[in-house]
Amino acid sequence: MNNYGQTIKKIRVGKGLSQRYVSNNICTQGNFSKFELGENKDIKHSTLSEFLVRIETSYEEFKYINNGYNMSLRDEIINNFYNQTYNNSDNLLQLQQSCISYLNECPEDKLISKINIIIKSLRILANTNDIHNAKLLAEPIWTELSRRDNLYLSDIFLLNAILYIFPVDTAVEMKNFAFRHIEKYKNFQNINRIKINFLVNLSLLYLKNNDYNMALEQLENSIELCKIEKQFINLSICYIRKGVCLNNMGTRGLYWINKGMSMLEVLDQFDLLSILKAEIKQYST
Repeated sequence: MNNYGQTIKKIRVGKGLSQRYVSNNICTQGNFSKFELGENKDIKHSTLSEFLVRIETSYEEFKYINNGYNMSLRDEIINNFYNQTYNNSDNLLQLQQSCISYLNECPEDKLISKINIIIKSLRILANTNDIHNAKLLAEPIWTELSRRDNLYLSDIFLLNAILYIFPVDTAVEMKNFAFRHIEKYKNFQNINRIKINFLVNLSLLYLKNNDYNMALEQLENSIELCKIEKQFINLSICYIRKGVCLNNMGTRGLYWINKGMSMLEVLDQFDLLSILKAEIKQYST
């Protein structure tokens, strides 16, 4: 288990906890001492989890400390992929390079392989707007996931990432399929943020298809969730798209466009602001 024992000791000593306290009713103090010294690496994950409870440390924080207060490359890839607010070509290229580096060492990792495929697909879309070839790459992932009886969070994130590569009817099917499974996670941390991303992405598809009523429906639902979760960047996107929809429907939407743009300026999101200005021009009738 790498240097897990040494890391446990580092945290334990830093918190002023004794070996006796941490090991009590889990294992003998002697075995725990051997674990900390690296002489006993053959412990169960369930036992490690009990140690972490005693030293008041989550597994995520423990991994971060164990890796020298850095994310592992795998965790960094997943974190960056899951937290993309919009598809920037340079960011996608950097993420793809990280995937390739990781897969050279761990080619059997199915999740990173799927992320790599999706990034290739998104780069095609970002650089050439060739939605046909982008869809060809992403379609096997949707086919596989659509046959699942159960989706888990990593699956749901993958679906969200490929949503707007597909026609709107397929995208709606994806969103509804994902939301049925998201319901099981309703009390899980940050689950509303995944819903927001689905709604924001679907709103753009409806906007592209000139279906402003349906776009507004997604945006209004997303706006409420953004306010709850204090997701101000996504809230800005929603306001701008809401304004575009209202303008196209013959109602004054400039207020919402200006409000969203002002928020992005305050948040120093100038790259995103530039993208959305182009979006306003593209989808305004």
